[in-house]
Amino acid sequence: MMLRSILSLALFACGATAFAQSRPDDWKCGAVKQNLSRNAAARTTVAHPDEDKYDVKYVKLNLSMTNVATTISGDVTTVARVVVPGMSAYVFEMLPPLVIDSVKIDGVLSTATATGDTVSVALPSALTTGDMFTAQVFYHGTPVSGTPSDIYGISTLQSPSWNNWVTFTLSEPYSAKDWWPCKQSLTDKIDSVDVWITVDDSLKAGSNGLLQAVTPMGGGRNRYEWKHRYPIDYYLISASVGRYVDYSYFMHFTGSADTMLVQNYVYDNPFTLPFFKSVIDSTGILVDYFSSIYGRYPFWKEKYGHCMAPLSGGEEHQTMTTLGFFQGWLVAHELGHQWFGDNVTCGTWRDITMNEGFASYSEILYYDKFYSHARALGEIVNWQADVMSEDAGSVYVDDTTSEARIFSRRLTYEKGACAIHTLRSVIDNDTFFFDLLRGWQTVMADSTGTIENFRDLAVTMLTAERSGVRFDTLFRQWFYGEGFPIYNVRWNQAGNDVYVSISQTTSAPSSVSLFTLPLELKLKSATGDTVIRVLNDEANHNYHFTWSKTMNGLTFDPNEWITDSSSVSHIVTLFGASTELEQVSVSPNPATTGWQVRTLPGKCNLRLTDVMGRTIWHSTASGTVAVPASDLASGIYLLRISDGTAEKVLKVVKE
Repeated sequence: MMLRSILSLALFACGATAFAQSRPDDWKCGAVKQNLSRNAAARTTVAHPDEDKYDVKYVKLNLSMTNVATTISGDVTTVARVVVPGMSAYVFEMLPPLVIDSVKIDGVLSTATATGDTVSVALPSALTTGDMFTAQVFYHGTPVSGTPSDIYGISTLQSPSWNNWVTFTLSEPYSAKDWWPCKQSLTDKIDSVDVWITVDDSLKAGSNGLLQAVTPMGGGRNRYEWKHRYPIDYYLISASVGRYVDYSYFMHFTGSADTMLVQNYVYDNPFTLPFFKSVIDSTGILVDYFSSIYGRYPFWKEKYGHCMAPLSGGEEHQTMTTLGFFQGWLVAHELGHQWFGDNVTCGTWRDITMNEGFASYSEILYYDKFYSHARALGEIVNWQADVMSEDAGSVYVDDTTSEARIFSRRLTYEKGACAIHTLRSVIDNDTFFFDLLRGWQTVMADSTGTIENFRDLAVTMLTAERSGVRFDTLFRQWFYGEGFPIYNVRWNQAGNDVYVSISQTTSAPSSVSLFTLPLELKLKSATGDTVIRVLNDEANHNYHFTWSKTMNGLTFDPNEWITDSSSVSHIVTLFGASTELEQVSVSPNPATTGWQVRTLPGKCNLRLTDVMGRTIWHSTASGTVAVPASDLASGIYLLRISDGTAEKVLKVVKE
């Protein structure tokens, strides 16, 4: 208990007076990713089909940069393998005003022809499937800098709080071409990269992987040589140049002798590091925690760290996030991306919630672990309210030419995280839920994956244990569908009988007419509460329970699992004081081979479910009926009996 309190204080110690303790309204991972002025350059695939004729294996950036201008010069070497029977030109992307000085293919000078953002270089001779080639592009230029409200590609900005100038990159989703000649394909991860950056000796240059050397180049300049040997997507390569101090330490993984470097390039201002130090020191603790629930930090043989830059949020560059400030929730979000976004990257921009939804949910897990469960649920409730501020909209992106749509806070971040929260409820077992997340990291490591891939893995991993969960329905409704359910909940108690009626409509019925979900109902009394879990798969559903305590209220969805609008009312005339179902009896109970249900009035619908609400047996009968149990595992089951007016739920036990 004391340890948890200390960690909570440390993770929040940067101070509420400086930065809000919750995500601000204008934050995205951030607002910085909405390159609204760049939409003309957006697209749904690679810029030119010839880019898909090769598979990039290795890239080396060898650049000169400064912290006071976006001016950049140097060369980029790309080693690739041909994947088609015939390839006669090397095609890549690079945005004017970058100017190509020369291009070499396998050491031979070649002619480059630019058409808009696409450059084509004729090969000395045609290549075929399996052939390797090396392209080296020499270039220079001064790209247009982003602004504090519209950051993209490469930017030179001054921190308004700490008075430091920084030149830094932010390539997601389509802006790597703003600062280096590249292939912008999500599914072609680069096997390894080297990033060499030459700067004035008063500056430092941060990037991916491990710093191999700082080599003096003469004339008061040093070359920072970074080496990264994990597969990486084009937009996760980064460069950040500024007046930094290097504040680093080693963290330990619980239950192991393994350690890892946590490296931070913090503004060279005497007040900056002291202000953020407690949060930076806690980063290693958070790495260890996320490793315990997601699997070992995927790049642990290199490092995790941060480069500060004037952002309103952060960008999850692989192994070295670019961060505007240090605060627990923001560090948690960007760190979560190292698993969800970096190790496993979204397969298309339509599936971006596989990055952002899970990174946002990492914030919830952070709050729950290091702050309080109430705080975590408070964040979820706020996001659910924002999601429901509009009636429609899908987690799955319908327009990847709009960066504002790709990085919609309401849909990609918040609705995505809320859908994951609902998935966790439907699985109803945290061991299985986190097994699924770890499985995703293992099965899809160093590659890309879609929402559909994740759904299929859930089916593969969990169907045996959760045979009644229809993952196809859940994903169709919550990840691909639009809108949210609207519940009208009415309840009454007569003696020991509790009656609950739930009617459901939806905010976007043309997309999802009925959400099929297990629901939680908290029956409240002065002498204690109980939570009942029911399956809701009808627009109008009536339930009957037996409870000896006197109810004084009912709470719908007490753990905030569902993004919904609901109303709850006590209706004293609901189903009257009694129903004919009261005379129904079940024996023997417990049973070994089956139960006999007697005195069924009229035609009744009977359904035997497990405690998760999954149907095991069903029938329609009157009078007496036998319910088989021979093939069932020992445990508690629920027998649901409905006469069309009310439903009676009986707990039955198989020995």
